[in-house]
Amino acid sequence: MRLPFSTPYLSPGLNPLSDQFSFLGDTCRLACRFLSVCCKDREERTRWVTISPIPGQTINGIGVSGAWWPLDLQHFPVSQQEKVAELLFSKDTGLGLSSYRYNIGGGGKGVGNPSRRPPTPYVAPGVYNFTADTASNFFLRAAASYGVEQLTAFVNSAPADLTSNGDACGGMMSKENVPAFSKYLADVLVFWQEEGVRFDLVSPMNEPDNNFANLDGSPCRQEGMAVLPALRASLPSVLRRTLDAAGLSHVGILADETSTVPEFLPEIPLWLPLAKAHIAAVAHHDYLFADERSLTAMGVEGRALSGGKDMWFTEICCFKTREGEREGDPLAPLAFGQTYDPTIVGALQLGVILYKSFTLVGDTHFDWWTAVSKAIGCSPFNSTTCATTINRHGYNDGLLYYDPSFNKTQNYEIYTTKRFFLLKHFARFIPIGSVRYDVFGSAPLQRVLAFKRPARGAEPAGWTVVVMNMSDEESAFEIELYVEMGRATAAYRTTAEEDWVDVPLQGDRPGEGRFHMLLPGLSITTVLFE
Repeated sequence: MRLPFSTPYLSPGLNPLSDQFSFLGDTCRLACRFLSVCCKDREERTRWVTISPIPGQTINGIGVSGAWWPLDLQHFPVSQQEKVAELLFSKDTGLGLSSYRYNIGGGGKGVGNPSRRPPTPYVAPGVYNFTADTASNFFLRAAASYGVEQLTAFVNSAPADLTSNGDACGGMMSKENVPAFSKYLADVLVFWQEEGVRFDLVSPMNEPDNNFANLDGSPCRQEGMAVLPALRASLPSVLRRTLDAAGLSHVGILADETSTVPEFLPEIPLWLPLAKAHIAAVAHHDYLFADERSLTAMGVEGRALSGGKDMWFTEICCFKTREGEREGDPLAPLAFGQTYDPTIVGALQLGVILYKSFTLVGDTHFDWWTAVSKAIGCSPFNSTTCATTINRHGYNDGLLYYDPSFNKTQNYEIYTTKRFFLLKHFARFIPIGSVRYDVFGSAPLQRVLAFKRPARGAEPAGWTVVVMNMSDEESAFEIELYVEMGRATAAYRTTAEEDWVDVPLQGDRPGEGRFHMLLPGLSITTVLFE
């Protein structure tokens, strides 16, 4: 059920002590912003930044989804499948993702697109075939073997036997099926735990506002299952009891992964206050690319109605520039739509989405929708420029791409985009447990994020600063260093011509409390301090 949009409001009934701390934190941040910006002369304001001493949210993962691409990649040579796993999961040569979302397929009954009909392990109540989806299982095992710290199992639809219409799309979850559905999910997680793959989280409904039925009665384009807000309030409670009874008390529950902010805001009062005791985090999407006010309201409302639970951004893709005259501008407003843009501009547009997620919503987690896609919109087999050139036929839904006609062409090449390297700038050196700090005073066309990262294995504690230059001109960047930030030890950069290259460090002046460097136009740079 979709409800009309209502103006965001501040909910009553919050904990007064929490309100006081929240107010104090906001006040301190505003004071720091004033002192760091207003106390500099006009020229300095455009050159150097100050990092707030007040910690923000603790980051809990940066990842991608494993749907639907494994169904195609199972037909690729094993060497290419292994290459994709390395590109995604390796901390030495790949993205070094800290999170991976495994899709528990619903069997695809009623879905017209073969590549979006993932097999289900469900055969009958208590009867399973866990080898049914060998394609998705391959990449789940790969993620575990590479040591991806956080694994989430998510569901687009329950198996057809457990939906209202007997299909894996077009129907909904009903109250009477919730116990059997919960038992099914617990059984799947227990199986994988016995196989040595330990899930940390489960998301029982993905975009419950949409069952993906076609109005003309034709087959659905993908799996989907509606869950009414009233049932979203009770489902987590039943699932929590079922998981605990199965010895899975360590598995957290995510809810509710609503598609858009205009649907999320009016619906959460209907379910979140009743479900908050049973969920680990409040998960959301943003497929209408909401304005800054609405994004901020979503974070405020989600934390307020959940009693302070973390906000997680668990899916986004498929953006294009909303205003045609601003194409080529990384800061242009975005909309959902058809465009394939593998360039640095498309990467920086994704960077803006991440920036707003962390700074406006206050999300502690970010997942890009799908790791690999065939929606490239052209034939890389017939065109040497296909994979590197913008077109209006494909979609910005992947980080890596493959030939949609691979069965015919036998072309099994994997194509990278600048978005792939953009996400590496965030995922590789912002591990779970990193703490974000506000950054004040950056140049108008720079977007800067700073994280204090914990020691992990052989990697020492330190700071990670990601700076994106949205201008097509070179820009100076200078940080006022805190003593505890130490010395800059490494920097990596991606531009239109470069992909994750080492950058020489020439501007580290800890004795003066400054770090300085020049940023190429349209670039992403990550600087490490220890």
